[in-house]
Amino acid sequence: MFIDSEDIKRVIPEVIKIRRHIHMYPEISEHEYETSKYIKKCLEEIGLEAKIIGDTGVVAMLMNNPEYPTVGLRAEMDALPIEEETNLEFKSKNKGVMHACSHDGIVATALGVTRLLYEHKDELKCNVKFIFEPAEEVGKGAKKLIAEKVLENPKVDKMVIFHYANSEPIGMEIQKSVSTATLGRVGIEIIGKSSHWGEPEKGINAISVSAKAIDAIDKINIDLKEKMQFVLGMGTINGGVKNNIMAENVKLEGTLRTFCEENFEYVLTYLQDRMKEIEEETNATIKVTLISHLPALINNPDLVKMGSEVGKEIFGDRFVLGEKPFLAGDNAAYYFRLVPGVRMVFFAEKENEQNWPLHNGKFDFNEDIFPYAVCTLYNLISTMD
Repeated sequence: MFIDSEDIKRVIPEVIKIRRHIHMYPEISEHEYETSKYIKKCLEEIGLEAKIIGDTGVVAMLMNNPEYPTVGLRAEMDALPIEEETNLEFKSKNKGVMHACSHDGIVATALGVTRLLYEHKDELKCNVKFIFEPAEEVGKGAKKLIAEKVLENPKVDKMVIFHYANSEPIGMEIQKSVSTATLGRVGIEIIGKSSHWGEPEKGINAISVSAKAIDAIDKINIDLKEKMQFVLGMGTINGGVKNNIMAENVKLEGTLRTFCEENFEYVLTYLQDRMKEIEEETNATIKVTLISHLPALINNPDLVKMGSEVGKEIFGDRFVLGEKPFLAGDNAAYYFRLVPGVRMVFFAEKENEQNWPLHNGKFDFNEDIFPYAVCTLYNLISTMD
């Protein structure tokens, strides 16, 4: 199937309609109740039996032959707690919530692919399990669905996942091996000693200590940048109770992202050692905590080869077989630890416009990518056996 085929032309308006509907009614992680009902309805209109699992996940099965292998197609469905700042006609109607990570487009694309696979099911040499995952943004969805046995009954033998980005013109990339980073949510708690600012010598200012900690983190990023690729940064800082009281407690939370567990442990230990030095220097107590940890997502080499062949066919020289992983994370890594899988990224830069990054209130992407993505996913899955 090619992007100018009649089948593709027929489903793309439906894909766009679904994407825009979901974009208008976003729901945050673990609260995707209306989204899951809408997806279930779309699947049933195609002709599949769909069920809600794990509270807000949705799964449907295209069973052709019990003897065939089963391919899983995963699509994330949750939005982010971000106020939308676009001028789109289909702008979010839910205050403070936005699809700023393309999950609206991912769900719509997966449903378009679902329709094509269903219509051509007699030509397939595989079964397909369609998995719509909640709570991906908070790293909980995959584990929840695995616990609900989404990879079983029937057993999923291969898995395909995909994402959209607007950082480059229309194109596609697959990483040879590691696709997304191993990452952790890191907490730093600084405990000083409160005092009236009229007697500052009697206290330990946790806010001043936090400034030293932030400076140290910036220096770590500089000192280790030649040694490895990683990111260590703080996203929130909270502390203090009143303007005339020296702050006793400050809490920071941020992220650590590397491309392997060895580097992750190295940077985390480096951070802990530097915080101990600041403890000794300031007499404050500093606790570094790894709040959560997500493994790297590693592509299966055989599926990389298959995906690359299809990608070259559809995108030509706009397909890239990448060496460098993305510093994003994806909890689909938990699926890939149990099932061989491949993750592909479709680029969808809007031409002659400023393109705002993922997780930004002005984020959007070029819907012209849809026929390419639908065709690629259909061609890949339809050749699996």
